[in-house]
Amino acid sequence: MVAVSIVGWAAEPPAVEKARFELELIKELASIGAVSRARLQLAEDKLSDARDEDTLRRLLYGRIGVEELSESQAKELVDAAGRRVERVARQYEGQRALVDQGVISKGQVDDIERQLADRRLGLQLAESRAKMFEDLLNMAKIEELFAAEPQEADEPKPVVETFTGSGVFKDAHLKYVEAAFEKQFGKPLPISARGQSALHTMLGFDHSGRVDVGVNPDDEEGEWLRNQLKALQVPYIALRAMIPGKSTAPHIHIGLPSSRLKHADTHSGGSLN
Repeated sequence: MVAVSIVGWAAEPPAVEKARFELELIKELASIGAVSRARLQLAEDKLSDARDEDTLRRLLYGRIGVEELSESQAKELVDAAGRRVERVARQYEGQRALVDQGVISKGQVDDIERQLADRRLGLQLAESRAKMFEDLLNMAKIEELFAAEPQEADEPKPVVETFTGSGVFKDAHLKYVEAAFEKQFGKPLPISARGQSALHTMLGFDHSGRVDVGVNPDDEEGEWLRNQLKALQVPYIALRAMIPGKSTAPHIHIGLPSSRLKHADTHSGGSLN
């Protein structure tokens, strides 16, 4: 009789726990020569795949916003999706070789072909999410950099346009703008960061009471938003085009420029005053 220890598994997701249990069982069987090395490798791959699937469940398909990711999590997400593609791609190539040799029919590889297509789509989504995180990261860095640098007065459209207004940005302002934007364009205001986020905390910026909106300041939506904020006397920073040497997208930061967090600050609240 094979004995398998299950100590320390309770904290794992069910799918990972099941795959680990099966691996431990097969390891025991392999130790007495009851299963092949290939069967053991298959069980190890299954456990690794369950872990990677859980990573995607948490970081890609879960409720974690892009702005709440860390740099390591963004990389972990893409790496996990890539490994899941590689595993099924190896299986698919093996099955295709058997089809070419006439050992099995083409129809017998249809399922794994669909699975490979699904995983490649998952990788594309993971890469897209990681790119969004990279853009937000650069947005946050550039906001502080250019907010402190005055633009030349004769520039018709400076890279960064700063409007101080009354210096006040309240929750009521945001609610009004969100409602007006949806009425005007038939879709929600594309907010990319609302208040303090893990990303801003990581960079050492106090983004509480500020909001980033993913619109080009010179497009119809961006121009409309800037006009609304000016009418309300709400401060904003409009960042245009790509900053040389950086990879970022145009956007509008609503509120005063983000300040540096004090060393002792650990808050993550995002409320507006």
